[in-house]
Amino acid sequence: MKQSRLMSLVESFINIAVGFGISLGAQVVFLPMLGVVVDFHQNLIFALIMTVISIVRSYLLRRVFEAFRIRRPLSPFMQAVIAERFRQIEAEGWSVEHDDDHPRGKLSQAGAVYLLAAGSSPHHVPPLWPWADEWWKPVGFRRDLVKGAALAIAEGEKFDRGKTKFR
Repeated sequence: MKQSRLMSLVESFINIAVGFGISLGAQVVFLPMLGVVVDFHQNLIFALIMTVISIVRSYLLRRVFEAFRIRRPLSPFMQAVIAERFRQIEAEGWSVEHDDDHPRGKLSQAGAVYLLAAGSSPHHVPPLWPWADEWWKPVGFRRDLVKGAALAIAEGEKFDRGKTKFR
C-alpha cells in the first residue's frame, strides 16, 4: 500500500524526535570528552537546528523514493482472486501442506473446470472435476471465475515451493 504524504511526515517527525533525544544526549556526553565546552542551552539550540534539517531531509527523501516506486493498481477482480486465495487458506483450512499433497495439476484442473463452467448449474458436475461431487460448488459466473483463478494460484504456489508431485 502506498504511504500518504501525511503519514510520511508523521513517520519523519517520530523518527527525528528519537534522533533529537539521542543527538542531544550524545552532545552532552561526548563534546566535553573532546574538550569542547558548550552549555546545555547551546547544545539544545544546535540539536533543534539539526532536527529541523533532518525533518526536511527525511521528508524529501521519503517523497523521492515514494515517487520512484512503480505501482500497478489491482483491479477489483484481481483483489477478489487474492482475497479468495486467502479465504481458501484461512476459512477453509486448505493449508500449504494440504495443497502439496495433491497430485501435480489437480488444483489447476479444478480451477480450469471452474473457469470453463463458470455460471453453470450447481446440479451438474462437469466430467473433468477432479474431486468428489460434493466439492463442486459453483455460485455464479464471476464468483466461479474468482474460484478458478485462486485455484490456479494455489497450483502455481505449490510449483514455486517445488512440491509438485508426479502421481
